Amino acid sequence: MPWPLRGNPHVFAARDSAIRWMTEFGLLRDDRSIEDFADWRLAEVGGFFFPDADARQCALAAQMMGWSFLPFDDQLDGPLGRDPLRVARICTALIGIVHGEARGDATDSPTVRAFADLWGRMVQGASVTLLRRLRHHWAAYFSSQVTEAIDRVDGFRYADLDDYFRLRVASTCAFGRNDLGELWGGTEVPAVLWHHPLLEQMRHLAADLVALRNDSMSTTHEDVSGLHNAIFIIERERACDRERAVAVASRLAQAKVDRLIALEHHSVPRLLRRLDGAGQQAVLGYADILHHWIRGDYEWERLSGRHKQHRVLPEWATTLLAGTHGRAAGAGGSM
Repeated sequence: MPWPLRGNPHVFAARDSAIRWMTEFGLLRDDRSIEDFADWRLAEVGGFFFPDADARQCALAAQMMGWSFLPFDDQLDGPLGRDPLRVARICTALIGIVHGEARGDATDSPTVRAFADLWGRMVQGASVTLLRRLRHHWAAYFSSQVTEAIDRVDGFRYADLDDYFRLRVASTCAFGRNDLGELWGGTEVPAVLWHHPLLEQMRHLAADLVALRNDSMSTTHEDVSGLHNAIFIIERERACDRERAVAVASRLAQAKVDRLIALEHHSVPRLLRRLDGAGQQAVLGYADILHHWIRGDYEWERLSGRHKQHRVLPEWATTLLAGTHGRAAGAGGSM
């Protein structure tokens, strides 16, 4: 891929800030969890995604990435992630925070409390239009976790990559994090341009590329946890082994890179010719946000120790998301 990797000069201070914040909310409780935070390079990936963020925003990016994994995503790999009703209650509370609604004690937990603290600071300074978009995409992210919980219980498997990518764009919060790129050091894209079919196609290509890269790196964990994964879909679709499926995924990713480059070389200039200076800056800035997303994820997946082996939650972390209220998580349950 032709896009340069950029880092953020505030990343080391951001790492310290994120560790302090996560410790304060009980999301990191021992030396091993702090070591994992550093080994997984969660502050660095925030810097890769948002290289022009200021010191405050870079610290927020590190906190957001730290919150997203052990306290949230990893919680859903175990029994909790096979209890759709309970996942729905938790994600309803998180969506309520996104929309500014009051929380109830029934969904109180360290992870939910931390997100309530984080969200308002994350979206500080967003315009009404951008805030509306952020709320929509982050709500879709949380909703996708319920979809995945239902799929786990039902044993549902995607037969088609296009259908899978439609879920994956939500479950990675791709567009929600791209939105933050406009707020954290980027240029806000006016609604009249953000909805342009060209920009829509570009962000979907970027989201698919990140999904493919992540899936190809996380098979060691997901072979055990049984989550959705593009590599597994290719194996079933083509009746091939793992090596062959990874090669197919690599070719598909390169085709998507080539398509994005072609759009930027041929279609973007045609759009730019009809825009004023501010519109041109917004479109070019949006392309850079997508470049940072793709290139930053590629580098992070290479550096991070997160995918070295199957991850098992430490005992102290098993109630971070669910808390101690309600019945114990268990398989089954219906919406």
